[in-house]
Amino acid sequence: MGKSDSIILPIYSNIMPKNLPIAMLGFSTNNLINQQVDLYDLSLHNWDINNDWKLKHNKYNSIVCTRCPYFAKNPEQFIINCHEHLIDKGEILIDFGLGDHWRFEKYKVGWVKDDEQEWAYFEGNFLWSTVWDDAFLENEQFKLFTKRVKKFNYTNVKQAIFDEVPSVLELSFIRKYFDISYELLALWEDYPQLYIFITGTKKV
Repeated sequence: MGKSDSIILPIYSNIMPKNLPIAMLGFSTNNLINQQVDLYDLSLHNWDINNDWKLKHNKYNSIVCTRCPYFAKNPEQFIINCHEHLIDKGEILIDFGLGDHWRFEKYKVGWVKDDEQEWAYFEGNFLWSTVWDDAFLENEQFKLFTKRVKKFNYTNVKQAIFDEVPSVLELSFIRKYFDISYELLALWEDYPQLYIFITGTKKV
């Protein structure tokens, strides 16, 4: 993970689902919950967000996928997959992010593939999607994120997101499948990031 661990990990710990069995997607180790969970990760060669999911159990009580839903080239299908692999009333904890990666023609993110750091938002890499709802515009954390990125000559941050992030998932799509709540958190003055934490219960 990264420099935000001391801030982000306690948030995850407080909102982690507790109902077993739990599938943790995008994790090679379990450092969030003191329970036995099923781990799925590219490094374990047993899960890829953009391929067919072959999970140990057909249905889980809870699915946790943090710091990687924005790797989905088709985020709508990611949500559908989560829904299909949960029991009725099963829970999700996922998050999407926004960063200032788009302002660099070639910006290397902290994720490694084939021993090389990945370019952000370029063909063949991981960073592909984010989530959006117009209600974000009135959220104080989004306003703080907007203030921080505007110094990099962005006059309309929403438009920049839709122009420069390849796949923008509308929060209304997630609401078709889950009863959700969300929280936003803006970090860093010089390298702004916005975390969008989403928890939800599967609709029957």
